[in-house]
Amino acid sequence: MTKRILVSGYYGYNNIGDEAILKGLVDGISSKTDAQLVILSKNPDWTTAKYKVKSVNRSKLSTIIKEVKKADMVLLGGGSLLQDVTSKKSIIYYLGILMLGILFKKKTFIYSQGIGPIRLKRNRYLTKKILSKVDFINVRDNQSHRELKELGINREVLVTTDTVFGINKVGKDCGREILEKLSVDPKKKNICFTIMNWKNYGDQTVDKVSKLIELIFKERTDVNIILVPFFYHLDLAIERKIYNRLKPVFEDLYILEDYLHVKEYLSLISNMDLMLSMRLHGLIFATLTGAYPIGISYDPKIDGFIKELDRVQRYYVEDFDENMLAEEILNSLDNLESLKEETAAHLDKFYKLTNIHNEAVARVINS
Repeated sequence: MTKRILVSGYYGYNNIGDEAILKGLVDGISSKTDAQLVILSKNPDWTTAKYKVKSVNRSKLSTIIKEVKKADMVLLGGGSLLQDVTSKKSIIYYLGILMLGILFKKKTFIYSQGIGPIRLKRNRYLTKKILSKVDFINVRDNQSHRELKELGINREVLVTTDTVFGINKVGKDCGREILEKLSVDPKKKNICFTIMNWKNYGDQTVDKVSKLIELIFKERTDVNIILVPFFYHLDLAIERKIYNRLKPVFEDLYILEDYLHVKEYLSLISNMDLMLSMRLHGLIFATLTGAYPIGISYDPKIDGFIKELDRVQRYYVEDFDENMLAEEILNSLDNLESLKEETAAHLDKFYKLTNIHNEAVARVINS
């Protein structure tokens, strides 16, 4: 009989980073096993339509229990799910589903996770207790491994990379059509900005990013800057503020207001030369598709990924210097080819690592 894997994550919320994680998970695991994937989603019909997998409502406890009972494996799928910075309660939800898997004697797998920060004493205790009992732990970076050690979880942990590197490759044509629809000048270099509203720094971010764009356009007349939301409604709101402030002055500033899905985003970013992103998956998409990534960090996961590229994270949402950042962007535009080559040199490593964690899923479910 075909095995069943119940996958838990932040799916069905229109956050393109998490949807990309799911896409990488589906593509990657399906390449190694014929097990049926069942996805817990906020919007099951949409998830089924987009990924061609069975999906059920993540909010109904009776449904979750029923699916855990039917599953051969309960898998906590990629992202930064085990942390309590963005939400103090969501970590309880994810740990609870793992606990159900343990109680019903199912295989349990932590898949390509970003761990931490976990600050509440209760959450740290529960994470240690439950993760000490799961069958397999796979994290996406060394920082997450260190977090586990600090929690007192002293067991074998597989360190690989982000799930998104398991996505099947996409072409540039769709992204080119999106830029044509925006009337972006095809003769100029494309810079993508993905900006988010983090905590109480929204107004400051609008001011600093607006100044940054002014500094870039003051020095370069051969670039387009395209504002692209990743967590659609949230990012679009702050990006509109920047766009509305500056568009009357700079005709080469654009904003993407259409909702896209994972492959369309990847195709769009593949048409970029440089990517400035406050979201981790903006940086990962850039790396994956050949744009040069520069990050503004709000979370250790961004610092960790930049470190994986053998670089140092310099800009933080609380206090980044827009003049220094503008200088780096301008210098990067002058050295794009060599910088892109340096970034692309890491891709084989990322591809091999995703292969390793997908093989581990197949091995564990068949053991």
